[in-house]
Amino acid sequence: MTIWVENGNKAATEQAIHEKETALGLILPADYKQLLLKQNGGLIRKNHFPTTEPTSYGLDFAEIYYLASLDELLTDIPEQKEVDLAGKQVYFHRDESRYIGFSYPDDASQPSIIYVDFETLQTLIVAENMATFLEALYFSPFPIDFAEQFPVKKLEQILASSNVQKTKQLLELLEDYSDKKWYLETLISLFEKQEIPYNLVAYSLFENQLLYFQRKLAPNLVERIFELLKVSDGINQEAAAALYKEWN
Repeated sequence: MTIWVENGNKAATEQAIHEKETALGLILPADYKQLLLKQNGGLIRKNHFPTTEPTSYGLDFAEIYYLASLDELLTDIPEQKEVDLAGKQVYFHRDESRYIGFSYPDDASQPSIIYVDFETLQTLIVAENMATFLEALYFSPFPIDFAEQFPVKKLEQILASSNVQKTKQLLELLEDYSDKKWYLETLISLFEKQEIPYNLVAYSLFENQLLYFQRKLAPNLVERIFELLKVSDGINQEAAAALYKEWN
């Protein structure tokens, strides 16, 4: 099974990879390039990796939600001035002040994998190379009690591995989530599955958004949902039409 959560991203080309390596002035790990040749970045199905000492995530692990596309790789991190890191770093994952990336010592072409927390000034070599890092990744469900505090990428990764019941539970917890654009776009993605159980969940959640947060909702996204409702199986069309009148 692939590590990727399929997202429609086109695969990177050999030429694009070569151009990126030229721009960076280094060679990206072969295992990373092989993944990009299947999908150019996105959420992954594993969400943790082991560490040899405590991190701000836990006693012996850290979290990961995605792998960067070629264009998302980061090399210029302002916070890096606070940490004395040898060689050159290219980061493929960020969660607030915490980064995971390739660390290229001055005398080596094959990078190790580094975890850096610029808030706590913690640095860890978490794998000798990308192949070892990928092998160490594992999945463990995230508790969702404090989901409102999670970054969007973490929420999206949870949803990618959730069934209908867990999707409903998570999005109910997030009904007053401040990023209404993301919330409505998530409901749209549920309707686009074209499955009745998801349609019913999304419709119920959408009703609540209109009832309690109407002034905070982007009109174009609301209109998009109403268009989807018209072609969604399992939806009471009379009730949806009445809801649309209330919206207008």
